[in-house]
Amino acid sequence: MSRSRKLHRLSSPDTAERRAQRMLFRHLRDDTNANRGRMARRVRELQLLLEMDPIEFEGLIARLMESMGMKVELTARSKDGGVDVRGIDTDPFRGGNVIVQVKRYRDTVTPSAVRDLYGTLQHDGAATKAVLVTTSKFGPSSHQFVSGKPITLINGAELVGLLKHHGFHEIFAPAYEEAAGAGVEQQPAIEVAAEPSRLLLHWTGEEEYDIAALVCQGNRALSDDHLVFYNNASTPDGSVRLVTGYDDANACLMVDFEALPAEADRLVIIAAADTENHPDATMAGFGGPALILEAGADQDAAIVHLADGAESNIAMRLGRFDRDDAGDWDFTPALAGYPGGLRQAVVAYGLEVADEEPVA
Repeated sequence: MSRSRKLHRLSSPDTAERRAQRMLFRHLRDDTNANRGRMARRVRELQLLLEMDPIEFEGLIARLMESMGMKVELTARSKDGGVDVRGIDTDPFRGGNVIVQVKRYRDTVTPSAVRDLYGTLQHDGAATKAVLVTTSKFGPSSHQFVSGKPITLINGAELVGLLKHHGFHEIFAPAYEEAAGAGVEQQPAIEVAAEPSRLLLHWTGEEEYDIAALVCQGNRALSDDHLVFYNNASTPDGSVRLVTGYDDANACLMVDFEALPAEADRLVIIAAADTENHPDATMAGFGGPALILEAGADQDAAIVHLADGAESNIAMRLGRFDRDDAGDWDFTPALAGYPGGLRQAVVAYGLEVADEEPVA
């Protein structure tokens, strides 16, 4: 098969092959351990924070700030003016007076809440920066609004990571005890040198989506073979591989960042609706998406919560990993919708997709 024909199969994959993949995928996800494990534990950790008394939760954030070396003051609830905690960071470089607002939410924090906090910061005579902490997440418009402003947004996954990093493991002890009581097997340690990182994609809902990756130099894919998707499960060197039905994630890529081609400086991650099996599918059912990078046994998983999909799109760029001058890779959420599906997405990165050949 020529490369152009392989890319042509973006719009007409082998139906029998896809059906077999889906059956295997469902079988693995329906396993009794599939709904337990790491993802279930992460959800339970956030639930534990949501179940806390509001005053207790504010006190926890104040204790976290103190453990980070800050002088902290809890504000009176009747006179807080939208501020729950005040802190003074004495670090000579990053220091300043910080106002903190905490929101124990289940749903995405609205952009208006972020704008209100910025207004509070502007009218506060002492504060130099503001932090909004939530147990849920923020949408792309909120992140865009705070760009260049002295405001930091901390979502639920990041909050869990900070609490663990600063020794507040007792908060999450019930999650581990429940997992042990349910007989959930502990996942084996991951050695970075022994195998690549796992990039997991999780979303809610019953709809099925595919994950794809483009190995690029800048905004150009290296070649047709450096598009990893359902019809091309690996790059030629195996540095990026698609894995079907990994643990409790909806989709999984194995990425060996050290083994990526020397000329590659970008890895683009895309999600796409399964229009072959569901012709009318869109990204509307792509709810609560999260990318989870498991890089090693001695590192906490990095979790990035993303915006929900839109009905007007059939594919969606989730973000990209960029390699800096030191050779390190950093992830940037960079959402973009593609009404033309995965086909349109790969064309945007310089690949050509052949038109369907007429049947004789």
